[in-house]
Amino acid sequence: MNKNSNLGISLPDGKEINEYIKEYLQHGHFNNTLECFENEIKQKQAQHRQLKKQDDDLPRIYLLLKNDTLKTKREVNLEKEYKEFNKKYKQVLQAGRQIFSVSINLLQLLHSMKQTANNENLTETLENYKIQLGKYHKVIINEGKPEGNELITESVMQEHKTKLYKHYSDKNVDGMIELLLSLRVNALQIAPELRKNLVYELIRNDIFNIEATEKFDFVVNLLNINNQSLKHAITSLISVISSTLRGVEYLTYNGNMVIIEKVIKILKDQEDGTVTQRFCLAILQKCSIKENVIPTYVQFEMIQWIIALIQKSINTKIHVFCLDFASATLANIIHTPYTLQYLQRHSKLALQVFLAYYSNQIMESMLKFTRDQVQVSVLMHILICLSYMSKENFSKQMEECKFVDRISEFVEHQSVINTGENEAAEIDKKTVLDLCAHMFHPKDTSLDNSEQVELNELNTEDRIREYENEQGELIFECFQDEVS
Repeated sequence: MNKNSNLGISLPDGKEINEYIKEYLQHGHFNNTLECFENEIKQKQAQHRQLKKQDDDLPRIYLLLKNDTLKTKREVNLEKEYKEFNKKYKQVLQAGRQIFSVSINLLQLLHSMKQTANNENLTETLENYKIQLGKYHKVIINEGKPEGNELITESVMQEHKTKLYKHYSDKNVDGMIELLLSLRVNALQIAPELRKNLVYELIRNDIFNIEATEKFDFVVNLLNINNQSLKHAITSLISVISSTLRGVEYLTYNGNMVIIEKVIKILKDQEDGTVTQRFCLAILQKCSIKENVIPTYVQFEMIQWIIALIQKSINTKIHVFCLDFASATLANIIHTPYTLQYLQRHSKLALQVFLAYYSNQIMESMLKFTRDQVQVSVLMHILICLSYMSKENFSKQMEECKFVDRISEFVEHQSVINTGENEAAEIDKKTVLDLCAHMFHPKDTSLDNSEQVELNELNTEDRIREYENEQGELIFECFQDEVS
């Protein structure tokens, strides 16, 4: 009896092993060896017996195939989690179907009311609701899998644009909201591999009339209208467009940052964690890949705002999306030469007392986060920010903040955290420690490739374009608590 039989593990028999070897010989075109091997098998078939040797006496191929059948603890846990998620997914899907059933009943009720109230605006609104409801319903009946394998047609795109401008001219806010959301619903419905092309079509059709007029009047006026539903609708569509580098270039046409400025203003006016705030952060994070937008972020004090948001999250619940995208944006801002030079320059301005320790305060705040309970993705973004500032140009600030000592304390604290049986926590811990080891390694000139890094970073946008061309698939934000 094999010593692993108690675990319910059986070794493959000789016949199975022979089949594997034959497949390998056929694949490698070892025809002569294969012929000899088959003849040898035929001669010994009468004497074939199930192996009963101990593991130590077996050829390695038996042990390899035996081990291949074993499941690791992680695989078992993942399988268990998958079943649990699948169960919850079906529950959510069922709830979605029930909601649509109620929505359809309400729509039918409104139609009966329309018969008595001859109102053209009500008729158009109902038709728009029917279109949107139908598209969302397709997503539900396909169990969340987008069925769209074609882009919005040219005529549909132009029709949406024409109606949008008519509603704008008529000051029909509800109509504008319906059209903007309809465009976004179309975007969400399209398969991920086609979404990049959809963004290009929105740009080609100049949906905001930016390139045709070389002005931003239309989209700026929409962003200025004091209506929360409209702000949600317009920022969600801008977020779709900003999902590609070409989209960011469209939104900052001719280097004009007015859309960025308006989005920052809306962001700061929102209550923390709202859907519109999330879309604003999504836009700003995506746009931060373009270095020419960073000065606007700095001048509009996005660094201070993001740090304040993270500080607030320590004692107040902030939506995880906001923290993740805000801290990622902060890393992109501080990464650029413009910001590093700005921080260095402003730390020396003696005439402006409140700015005298500007970079010191930022470094101090971020170091403090390493001791507070912030989510791992945010912590990693903060560590990346600190790595950008741990340069000779900031040696004074590093000394005043006791930078090296505090990073060492953080690493020591992380290394002794007991994650127990929590495998995800153990992975997070290892990732953070690996990141620290990579970024805050003691200076070694033999390993210093900073000049090479700077040369590589000159072509950042080219590499982003290349990545987009290879990747193809885009993810558009969609939140469960959206109200459309």
